[in-house]
Amino acid sequence: MIGIQSIKVYTPGTPVSVHNLHEKTSLEESELAYFTTCGINTVYDAGPVTSYELARGACEKLLQETGTDPSSIDLIIYLQSRTPEQFISSESTRLQYDIKANNALSFAIANLGCADSSMALKLAKDFLVANRRANQVLICYGNKLLSKYRFRNPVTIMGDGGVAALITRTAEHKITDVSIQTNGRYWDLFKLEYQNKSLDQYKEECSDVRRYGFELAIESKNRFREINDALLTRNSIAKENIGHFLLQNISARAYEYYESAFDIRISPICSLNLGQYGHLGAGDIFLNYQTGVESGIFQKGEKVLIMNNSPVAAWSSVLIEV
Repeated sequence: MIGIQSIKVYTPGTPVSVHNLHEKTSLEESELAYFTTCGINTVYDAGPVTSYELARGACEKLLQETGTDPSSIDLIIYLQSRTPEQFISSESTRLQYDIKANNALSFAIANLGCADSSMALKLAKDFLVANRRANQVLICYGNKLLSKYRFRNPVTIMGDGGVAALITRTAEHKITDVSIQTNGRYWDLFKLEYQNKSLDQYKEECSDVRRYGFELAIESKNRFREINDALLTRNSIAKENIGHFLLQNISARAYEYYESAFDIRISPICSLNLGQYGHLGAGDIFLNYQTGVESGIFQKGEKVLIMNNSPVAAWSSVLIEV
């Protein structure tokens, strides 16, 4: 069996009230209405700490607190920041070198947005299934925008933070199934133009707010229904036997939308973390699952279904047995 051995979250810096963010004063009326009702109260500001340093910090925290020998890691899956610190160079092998995981294979994945984390879980499981001598896979990610604008209209407000997860051969927190779909029609719905611009001019933009709010929302509902129905059928599990539904931390409106669409209840863990951390990109589902474990909300043997999507667009569901 293959499962999640440990998850650690690294959030240096201090929580900042979103109402104190400089960009709030420049928002239009419709933007301000979303900004103030998305369910986010604070975000962590890591200051000069980079996305790479956030990922490395989470890894070092995990290795130290679990007593894991870096030389025992067989594979590192590095989730690349949407705005990496440098072009051309390799952050995944840099991390391998810095944490002294000398025996590991290391590579990065990107371009699926929040769903990068779901793909990482699938790849980690597949790697351990295919390589009987391998025992440990380290997944890591740092969420930090180069842009000075934390508000992604009309989606969410970004916070800073790093996550690391250790995937091993264990019967606990068993990764039962992972299903992912993509659709390239939305490949550039969100983008940050950087060529011929200074750093101060960097700002992520939605090319079509209506298309995001209506067309993609409807497709997301249909995709998740298809993915979840197939996943539950494949594993002979009724929806009523899912103990907890998790979603990445986008907005309170997203929770309400999917709860209504599927007649489910998104775990209150999600809104709790949304309010405190904001959106941590691909790190959200790790944060939410770990919170459920540490709080004692998840009970041994329960089934947890993690829904995780991205406006690039990608949709994924992960079934875990606690």
